[in-house]
Amino acid sequence: MSTGYDTQRVTTADNVGISFRVAGLATRLTAALLDGIVLGCLLLIVTVLVIAIAAAATGNSSEANTLVVFSLASYLLVAAWVIIAILYFTVSEAVSGGKTLGKSAMGLRVIRVDGGTASLGEYFLRSAVYIVDLIGVGPILMFFHPQSRRLGDLVAGTVVVRERTPVTLQTATALAPVYVRSYDPGPAIDGLEKLGEHELTAVRTFLSRPFLRPEQRAELAGRLTSRLLDRMELPPGAPERMWPPELLMERLYLQLAPRIDPGASPPVQRFHTYPGQVPRPPFAP
Repeated sequence: MSTGYDTQRVTTADNVGISFRVAGLATRLTAALLDGIVLGCLLLIVTVLVIAIAAAATGNSSEANTLVVFSLASYLLVAAWVIIAILYFTVSEAVSGGKTLGKSAMGLRVIRVDGGTASLGEYFLRSAVYIVDLIGVGPILMFFHPQSRRLGDLVAGTVVVRERTPVTLQTATALAPVYVRSYDPGPAIDGLEKLGEHELTAVRTFLSRPFLRPEQRAELAGRLTSRLLDRMELPPGAPERMWPPELLMERLYLQLAPRIDPGASPPVQRFHTYPGQVPRPPFAP
């Protein structure tokens, strides 16, 4: 795990780094204000109910008994305020994966510093420490801490981050862009009619990964083109067998894609050349 001033970066068990945008002081205080309004309404309802019950219990009692009842009611009311406040934050964050109404409105979420979802005990712990944070400790710590963590976050091992952009069905199913070094489809390739959607997918997948190591890319291109050439039943002396494997892959895509998938997105130009190829400026497809 590593941290920056505005980010929280964690590394998964698969050695994949994930970065979260840490919520700033102003955003967190705004979320706390919204939660305070909701919590204040709940506490007002409870206060009215307790006062009504205390008034009904005293009835025509003496002044001394009335003072005792209302004194006891005030202690119970303070205890109820504390319990309700802790339960509001704990339950809200536990059932919604780290969000309260205020945090949801501001697009915030509580997570563990390692990127995981906090447990019920951790939510309870950070909520219980609100009592200390409210007297001024929390805002001071948040102002000076790089990740705006208050005392409750430090005790519970949590951090408040901005919600990551949700993955929609459209973005989840969108194909990666295809990269080519020339938009020139070259001469017509014999045996192209023997290839179908399966082969086009294999070619597209290869061309959508331009950042493989050169040796890996050369080996993979050679294996794929060998199988594709055999599938097209080209003779040993066919010109296509003399082309660089990656050049063949790109020309196959440029000629095969319009036939099988006319609505496919156009490829992206890469400004590189093949071994022995003379560089030339890109041109429109």
